[in-house]
Amino acid sequence: MKSTLSNLLIVEDNSFIGKSIVNAAKKNKGIKHIHLTEFLQEAIALFSTTNYDLVILDLKLPDGNGIELLKMLKEKQIETKVFVFSVSIELKSYCLKYGVCTFFDKTKDFDQLIEAITNA
Repeated sequence: MKSTLSNLLIVEDNSFIGKSIVNAAKKNKGIKHIHLTEFLQEAIALFSTTNYDLVILDLKLPDGNGIELLKMLKEKQIETKVFVFSVSIELKSYCLKYGVCTFFDKTKDFDQLIEAITNA
């Protein structure tokens, strides 16, 4: 049985990849609101006003490292699913310690990420 996702946050600094994820996420009819940002600080600020059911997170962002968002979520005990989509596979085990549900390698796992979002 599918869980219902209402709010999705995509934190991705590559506009082509970000828009591709948005378009794929629209296929999940349960997702009502999709927010795309390329900035870490904006993503952190968004959590003060919105509860996200799922976050798609790149780690290398123009204004910082996505690990900071993971730390904030853990410190504030905010429960949300997080899929990391990054080329920084050396940080995979570190991310999993912060509660990341799944780590997708940006160089080869795009289709798997899209399938996971579509079926979430």
